Amino acid sequence: MMRRITTSCVEAEADPLVFANPEPNAREESPIGCLRVVVMEPRSSHLAAASGEATSEDHGDRRRRSTRDAACQTELAPEEEPGPAMTMKNFRCGLPSTTGPEEPSQKKAKRSGWSGPAGLPVAAPEIQAAAERFFDTVAQRQREAAAASARGDCSGASRAAAATIAARPLPLRFPPYPKNGKGTDVRNWMKECRRLELVAEDPLAKLVEDLPTLREPNDPDTAEAVGSSRDKAMVLAAARSIVSVSSVALDGKVICQCTGIVIGWNEANRRARILTCSETVCDMGRLRDPKPKVHVHLPNKTVSEGQLLFFNVHYDIALLEITADFKFQLPSFGSSPNYGQEVFVLSRDKESFLTVRHGRISWFEKTGIFGRNYHMFLSCELPEGGDGGSVIDHDGNVVGMSFYGWESNTTILAISTMLMCIEMWMKFSRIARPIHGLHLRTMEMMDVSSLETILDDYNIDCGYIVDKVANDTTAERLGIRRGDVIVSFDELGIHTLPKFEDLLLSLGWEFLRRGFDSSAMIDFKLEVYDLLKHSSRTIILPVGFCDSSELVKT
Repeated sequence: MMRRITTSCVEAEADPLVFANPEPNAREESPIGCLRVVVMEPRSSHLAAASGEATSEDHGDRRRRSTRDAACQTELAPEEEPGPAMTMKNFRCGLPSTTGPEEPSQKKAKRSGWSGPAGLPVAAPEIQAAAERFFDTVAQRQREAAAASARGDCSGASRAAAATIAARPLPLRFPPYPKNGKGTDVRNWMKECRRLELVAEDPLAKLVEDLPTLREPNDPDTAEAVGSSRDKAMVLAAARSIVSVSSVALDGKVICQCTGIVIGWNEANRRARILTCSETVCDMGRLRDPKPKVHVHLPNKTVSEGQLLFFNVHYDIALLEITADFKFQLPSFGSSPNYGQEVFVLSRDKESFLTVRHGRISWFEKTGIFGRNYHMFLSCELPEGGDGGSVIDHDGNVVGMSFYGWESNTTILAISTMLMCIEMWMKFSRIARPIHGLHLRTMEMMDVSSLETILDDYNIDCGYIVDKVANDTTAERLGIRRGDVIVSFDELGIHTLPKFEDLLLSLGWEFLRRGFDSSAMIDFKLEVYDLLKHSSRTIILPVGFCDSSELVKT
């Protein structure tokens, strides 16, 4: 039951706020100026549970009277001030508090998570402070609004805001569904709803429904892939370097659409360099003829025409350059990805909307076409336009580029391989690598049962497995066969296939730096184990260098 009591707080000090209390055990409210304070009384069962002590009804009445008298002095004269037992801060919080020593039951209740005799849960200090600041700010605005209204002052901004809100159309409202459920009434209801829809079909209403705050996500898989606030902030920052790239035929038809990563930006001449998939400009390993136009769709939905600088079919990359009035944010390049690592794949669809996938780099190897031993594989599928997408780790660093692989496998080109290709092209205007004619896998990726068998039967614990030997090559003529194990690849050691590819590129760099003729050959010393004959032999394999995906026959 509620009972009003008067206090001595002056009108000027009161906040024009109302603290509503939904608790059913509220028993008193005190008007202080325009402020209404509700004093809480805990349920007897709750207080007993918190204090662990049973009290009589008379004792409870005496305590309530004591608390009430200390909190609010009834029938005070206007010139009197509230007693020291209650402050305005306590009134604002709605929590009566005494300055005297706490009783044992109060201390025990606080240790149990309850605050004072009111029995309210203790809020975090920063949350309580934020709530106080909010209500103080609201009170100040209300006082200023009241003062302005008394002066007859109404700001132009308020009038403009009110006019704008009034000009917006109301949302479409349908009549209630017939409660009786009769077929005739339901059909009439459907006709009326359809009539209202036709009346409401105006351009402004359609624009409102298409607002990004109201429409469904463009790609539900993206919404599922990026859930936490931290991941969203990280992905949004990385997305500033992601663009959509499309090749357009002379008749205006889009031939190919993929994604590109901005890897360079010149602020002075407003030019950017973009690394993308070679499928944009190539078809089956050759430049498209006639040469298509390359359009780069920026995050702000503008389009710039790209100029092809170079491409390499073996690594499936192409470098473009554009002029754009858009400030790109260059990505942060991380280290090469690791097997088992969780990553995000960022790409853009044909309308330049951001799409994201979340997956894990699989402990899996598969020999690719054209001797592409360097691919890593992702556990997730790419969205449309995902070729050339940016693969980032959980810190937002770019660790690779994504591609559609063979047999629906999503593949990754490591960032170290990408950057080495770009640096080699910028320094030597070509990308050189040795062509050994072998398709390899590593023993590390075999199942543990097979590893045990090879170790027990052949005493081999690491090496490269020959998965395929290219036809009519030196390696084939020297007797290297499918199923053999290369236990030593000269002085290069045994590594994962992506790292082995980087080692081969390093040899190509040194080959160009030393100025060797393009027809020059180098010799690799291999230790090859033949599992059928249970024997090993040393093979000297001469290898040539090439900067295309075509195999060099020696």
